[in-house]
Amino acid sequence: MSFLKRATLILYLTWMAFPAFGQSKAMIGQVLDSLDNPVPYANVVAINQSTQKIGGFAVSNEEGRFRINLATGSTYLLRVSFVGFQPFEREISEWSSDEQIQVILAVDETTLDQVEVVTELPITMKGDTLTYKTDAFTSGNERKLKDVLEKLPGFEVDDNGEVKVQGKKVDKVMVDGKNFFDGDTKLATKNLPANAVDRVQVLKNFNEVSPIRGLDNNESLALNIELKDGKKNLVFGDLTAGGGPKERYLGHANAFYYAPKLNLNLIADVNNVGELAFTLQDYFRFSGGLSGLASRNGSRVEIGGDDLGIPMAQRNNARDLETKLGALNVNFTPSRKWRHAGFFIASSSNNLLGSNSQRTYLRSDENNQETLESVNRVENASGLMKYSLTFTPREETYAKYSFFGKIADIETRTGLNSDFGTFDQQIATRQTRRPYSLQQKGEWYHAPNERQVFSMEVNWESKYQDPLYDLTTNQRPFMGMLAVEDAETYRFLQNQEIRGNRIEGAFNYYHILNPTNHLNWTLGYNSTNQQLLGGVDLVEEDQNTELDEFRNDADFGIQDTYLGMTYKTKWKTLIISPTLNLHRYAWKDMQDDLSREQEKWLLLPSVYAKWAIKTNRSLTYRFDQSASFMDVQKLATGWVIQDYNSIFTGNRMLDNGLFSNHSLSYNHFDFFSAFNLFGNLNWQRKKDDLVTVTDFAGVNRLLTIQNIDPINETLNGDLTFDKRFNTFKLQTGGRWNSYQTNTLLDGETNENQSFTQSYNFKITTTVFKILEIDLGYTFDANKYQGRNVKNTFVTHSPKLEIDLDIFKGLKLNADYTYNAYLNKGANTHSDFEFLNAFLSYQGKSSPWEFRVSVWNILDTQAIRRDSFSDNLISTYSYWVQPRYGLLSVKYDL
Repeated sequence: MSFLKRATLILYLTWMAFPAFGQSKAMIGQVLDSLDNPVPYANVVAINQSTQKIGGFAVSNEEGRFRINLATGSTYLLRVSFVGFQPFEREISEWSSDEQIQVILAVDETTLDQVEVVTELPITMKGDTLTYKTDAFTSGNERKLKDVLEKLPGFEVDDNGEVKVQGKKVDKVMVDGKNFFDGDTKLATKNLPANAVDRVQVLKNFNEVSPIRGLDNNESLALNIELKDGKKNLVFGDLTAGGGPKERYLGHANAFYYAPKLNLNLIADVNNVGELAFTLQDYFRFSGGLSGLASRNGSRVEIGGDDLGIPMAQRNNARDLETKLGALNVNFTPSRKWRHAGFFIASSSNNLLGSNSQRTYLRSDENNQETLESVNRVENASGLMKYSLTFTPREETYAKYSFFGKIADIETRTGLNSDFGTFDQQIATRQTRRPYSLQQKGEWYHAPNERQVFSMEVNWESKYQDPLYDLTTNQRPFMGMLAVEDAETYRFLQNQEIRGNRIEGAFNYYHILNPTNHLNWTLGYNSTNQQLLGGVDLVEEDQNTELDEFRNDADFGIQDTYLGMTYKTKWKTLIISPTLNLHRYAWKDMQDDLSREQEKWLLLPSVYAKWAIKTNRSLTYRFDQSASFMDVQKLATGWVIQDYNSIFTGNRMLDNGLFSNHSLSYNHFDFFSAFNLFGNLNWQRKKDDLVTVTDFAGVNRLLTIQNIDPINETLNGDLTFDKRFNTFKLQTGGRWNSYQTNTLLDGETNENQSFTQSYNFKITTTVFKILEIDLGYTFDANKYQGRNVKNTFVTHSPKLEIDLDIFKGLKLNADYTYNAYLNKGANTHSDFEFLNAFLSYQGKSSPWEFRVSVWNILDTQAIRRDSFSDNLISTYSYWVQPRYGLLSVKYDL
């Protein structure tokens, strides 16, 4: 069936459901006080008197107006409330969508009654806290927190558990005010049971440090999940076990305990069905919340990444996925002054990945096409641990000590078949690394009076990694680069040790001039040191020969001393906060007993501005200039085998790059019209950027790095729109990314250009209160252009999801996605589709759930993807997991 026919069928089936929607009519009105002044953000609820359930709700806008869409034929109790006023109630059975109901609120002195009213309402807003009563939005079919959040207005949750509210990424998740695994959104959204959630609080401008609230410009966003009263002071959670054909298995356990002084969270998981409870990507992104101090003031000095060259597995790009996880989170508050918190996470995985790719190298001759087949087996075991102690003797003083550590053992075995026209090559590689890192941080904040705040932060970090690269090939590798005698096979063994440590400190003084103006002075110091030892042996039958070209013994150290000043002022609805940071950088590179030292002074400005256009609309602008520095791996001049056909050598003459970043964000949410609009625009200019230099030698590449004069630019943006109508919810948006990168290929300047765009559309509706339908469509287009080469890849992806209550606890969930992938350069296209179905039964008030799951019912074997780098364009066909099924049983604790 063609793409057009499939899309038409999905649209037709959804459209046929619309006549089944119940008739509804808008109830409109205005909330006023006794002086006829509008009352904005009043909570308006219509309770169906037959069912005693909420039929609809609204929040009045700035003019006090509200609109509720209600099913006709019922009598409703209209309840309107706002803090400081007596609640208004009136029974209404007949109303006109053209005639406005006038609501007059009288002042109420009884604070207790006000609190009781607020807690019953679906949405309440108080200052920077927005609270959702989740029962008003959910159907009872939700399993985890992710399902609950997706039903709330303005929320987005992606497949990796990242949460956005009103277009802004959530930085932290708490449960009953306590950190949940350091605030990680993925572990929270995929493990917290939906039936335990009472309210979701959105905390804007969140800062747990009381003395500096409102003084910084971070605009951090946090979620606080409030539990139902019945889930407190007892253990709750769920246990799941399942099995299926082809030795498929699943075991999962969640156990939670929340009491006033002690919180315990336990997560355990083992499966081979692609349920990725914790991945290598998660391991690398976990920072323990101990971010660098200098990065806040314009410096970028990295100690190198641990994840380079490791294939990352996901459900949609791996053939086999086996994962194990054990995690424990503890919060203990023995008194009001002391709080202990920590977590431990242990995980392992064994994944099989495979792909076929067509690679086009950006070289000037015609021999630029390679067909590459690869099979990867990636195994890892990892552990993370954090402990923190917080001391708050009084509200104006805050002190905290934190320790964070992580360690991993990673092995990747790869088989490659390369067809480069007349040159065929079989390659086998083995890569191992055992990285670890340790961090400690101390923080102290104190406000001796209303006009002064002092703070001190000290951070220490140590990192180590020992990457090993074992390369075996049947063809002479790196032809023209190495003098190697003829042999049937060639084997190279590369060993490296990379050590890094950092110590940094920052002192801040805040002087509050008046309620709308304050100054912040910062004095800081950062010292980063790295060492690299490495070499390559040519392994032969009777001996190993060390290759001199690959010997590395390098030391690199950089010190950053800086003084910064920030002024923040508020004038009516406008906040402006300019900053100047004066840095003195001094760095030293030692190789082969030769030292190279350099010193530089830089003045780096930044600006933060926010215009509160109205209480529900805002425009935020940020500008910052930052200095990006090299690390020891970019400086080391000995050769390094980077891939089966590429060698990298560093450059001691590197200087820093200077980046200018501009960002603009618009936020508009309106409870009155159930309309939300969020947009972001980011523009980055990179002066003296560090870019890859490529020299082709036959089928091989010699790579190095240098600063380039032309400015590299990136421009990206996104826009999201969602609106609730009488019987359905509409969400649509787009993302755009354009970049222009100048590199050097064979000694000539090459300009790479890329423009990627993605558009999505989703409509959600419910039929007869038993069938929920999500219809979506995504369009992706990636256009790449480099030296003498250009290509465009297009993907159309319609998607249909259903959630059906069949009968008394028997439920069916299914999702279908069709993908049409077009490679315009080769004038080829391919189709792939996925259908998953889940049938479950859970009796009323029963803790037992029985579930039959079938993934990839159509037994799709591969998907298509594409990528663009400094010197090649690639299009991939990735293996995916075949069709498999599972019978599982879940017990709610």
